[in-house]
Amino acid sequence: MSLRSSAPHAVASAVCIAIAAVGCSSASSPPQVAALPTSAAAGSSPSGSSPSTSVSAGAPTGSRPRERLDETHSQADAMVAPWNQCMTAHGGSQKGKLATPAVENAALAACTHLMPLPPWQYDPANPKALGFVQQVVACLHQHGVRYAQVQKPPYQGQIEIALGGPQNDQASINDGLQLIPACNQQALRETASSTSP
Repeated sequence: MSLRSSAPHAVASAVCIAIAAVGCSSASSPPQVAALPTSAAAGSSPSGSSPSTSVSAGAPTGSRPRERLDETHSQADAMVAPWNQCMTAHGGSQKGKLATPAVENAALAACTHLMPLPPWQYDPANPKALGFVQQVVACLHQHGVRYAQVQKPPYQGQIEIALGGPQNDQASINDGLQLIPACNQQALRETASSTSP
């Protein structure tokens, strides 16, 4: 199962946290499974704005909206709402009702421009993203999370953290989900201080 938010998906025997999961809330929400995207923190996004700056999910701006590490559940829900509405309008899968692969693919093609991008710190397009994720994983280990690692390869266009290991260790999953927001902020501070003059 996958979750998206600024908070970032369960993968086989490992549980992951995904900051922008379809129709889910941000990484700061207490998800049932762990799937959080992680990326390099630091610097600016491709548009030149700081990583904490978000693009409006409202009127089309020519680019997809981007999630932020500090957004609230309601902000994440509002950002993904246009994508959910588009998918519904095009017959895509809805809660409890799956679309055929052909219909689902057509809906995805029609609505991709509305799907929020992961936070810049979790975006594989950011050359520093992997380093950021590694900092978050190191922070989790420092706080006693035994089973946390960078998910390879990036999942659904974002870098994530896998929690729980092959045995789905519940303590690692629960503790990791609770600690990821604080570790994101610690990694942001460390990155900012390492780039300061």
